[in-house]
Amino acid sequence: MKINIAIISLIISTNVYAQKTVEDFGYVHHQVMFQSDTVNFIVKSKKGDEQKRKPILLFIQGSLAKPLIKYKENGTHYPPFSFSEDLFIEKFHLICINKPGIPIVKKKSELDLNGEFRESTSNLPPKIYTQNANLTYYTERNNRVIQYLVKETWVDTNTIVVAGHSEGASIAVKMAVTNNSITHLIYSGGTPYYSRILSIITQDRKTESEKESWIERDFDYWEQVNEKPFDVSREHGRNAFKGTYTFSENLNDDFKRIAIPTLVTYGTKDTACPFNDLLRIEMIQEKKDNIQFNDYFNREHNYFEVLENGNINYENFGWDTVAMDWKKWIKMK
Repeated sequence: MKINIAIISLIISTNVYAQKTVEDFGYVHHQVMFQSDTVNFIVKSKKGDEQKRKPILLFIQGSLAKPLIKYKENGTHYPPFSFSEDLFIEKFHLICINKPGIPIVKKKSELDLNGEFRESTSNLPPKIYTQNANLTYYTERNNRVIQYLVKETWVDTNTIVVAGHSEGASIAVKMAVTNNSITHLIYSGGTPYYSRILSIITQDRKTESEKESWIERDFDYWEQVNEKPFDVSREHGRNAFKGTYTFSENLNDDFKRIAIPTLVTYGTKDTACPFNDLLRIEMIQEKKDNIQFNDYFNREHNYFEVLENGNINYENFGWDTVAMDWKKWIKMK
């Protein structure tokens, strides 16, 4: 009998541990409906201020089929925000939206080496993710979340900041030109011209050699995408053609249309740096004084330091410096 009780206790404790929720990590889980799908997103607030009226900052993550919250065996977790949440929660409610078809919380050991969730049968992200991971869907879905949020009593609609990093930067721009509720836009680490395909090509240019180059394959792939720009089939792997096509839009005209305060941030060692410099040149020419540019010397795509030998120093974390500048900028605007 003692053995049976021990086994039962072990099973119960294991099940409890496996059923982690966002609340276990200090977040509040919200859901809205969009195109017959359930959209999951989380809110991080200062403890006790969950219902206090405050501005919101919606942070849009980059690409890949990652759960919002990943946790280790010991219970510690990787937060969904790239920066320290404590920098903002005194004055803001922080928002982050989950990827379609991806578990909102998952144990790190159950994900691949990139932290992505994959189905055991296909070793690919779920079909619903592949079908919906495109600029059009994400923009409309995120605007639906904003529509929900502005009706909540704990949201101060006078300041609604949308900040996107990498792939999320393109989504933030599209939201800013289609949603009048947004008051501030932050565009971080993006490629403002033909984002996805140009990012693929510039990355491969860095590693090509006379003996081996992926560049011709990249251009062949781009031709295939343009032949079937709205194809969402899974035969192409994680990135359906529609995802690549929509995320390869030229955002120059969108930046010209944006009238709200806009901050563009990027590292000078990011492969996208020259394209952000070009955007700055063009916005000066357009006399767009609502757009501010902050570049971060010797920082790569995710604001880590780049050493003289070209290696990335992951011990030198730059995100909080960038986020502090975001915070100061928002206050000034």
